[in-house]
Amino acid sequence: MIKFFNKIRQQMLIENKMGRYFKYAIGEIILVMIGILLALQVNTWNNNRELKKEEFKIMKSLHKEFSTNLVKFDKKFQSHIIKKESIETVMSINPRAFSVDSLYSLVRHVNNTPTFDPFQGIYNSVISSGKIEIISIDTLKESVSGYQDLLRDYRESEDAVIRFLTQNLHNYMLSEGLLDNYQFFRNIAEISNEEEQRIKKKFIKFIESDQYENHLTMLRAWLESVFKKGNVFRQEIVSIISLLDVEIEKHEN
Repeated sequence: MIKFFNKIRQQMLIENKMGRYFKYAIGEIILVMIGILLALQVNTWNNNRELKKEEFKIMKSLHKEFSTNLVKFDKKFQSHIIKKESIETVMSINPRAFSVDSLYSLVRHVNNTPTFDPFQGIYNSVISSGKIEIISIDTLKESVSGYQDLLRDYRESEDAVIRFLTQNLHNYMLSEGLLDNYQFFRNIAEISNEEEQRIKKKFIKFIESDQYENHLTMLRAWLESVFKKGNVFRQEIVSIISLLDVEIEKHEN
């Protein structure tokens, strides 16, 4: 093709047809430019297609991870609800009306320290690699980017509850000699009735003490932050999953 155009140009020069030569040269330049533009357009189209494929892959992976974490979060959050209910039960009951294993179960739930530890392999990879920028929907991109801050806030509220338990309630139980008795409840079927009643009296005295009630009041207050931040955090997870659902469906169709 190049030889063909060169031959035409040479023929025009030989025949001294300069006007036609310049017109031809300009036309040739225009054709070359059009060819370059078409090639660039095809290349851009191919790149965009590959980016869309990568975006779809990222969104599918994020959807799976966020969905898994939502189930995990709900399980842990339910433990916090049980913890709060146990606190309210302990503060309102007559412990003498309960069996020793029932009292232990309540105290155990009060002392429980559930923490949400999400899977973040995909999320961290998307953020650290900069692939978050491949997501073309700004709302989704902003929500995914802001997820980590909400997670941090929520986990700080959980950590605050754990610190309070460790520094106050657990220390108080230890001073009363009750933490040592946890092993007792694992072998409750093997001990005498006399030993069981002795432990029960100890637990009743502990539960009815003003200091324990004060600790429970403070613990319940710390838990309120967990519920407040947890509800906000969960709503954001659900929102991200919903946004991903919409965009994934668009890609599939």
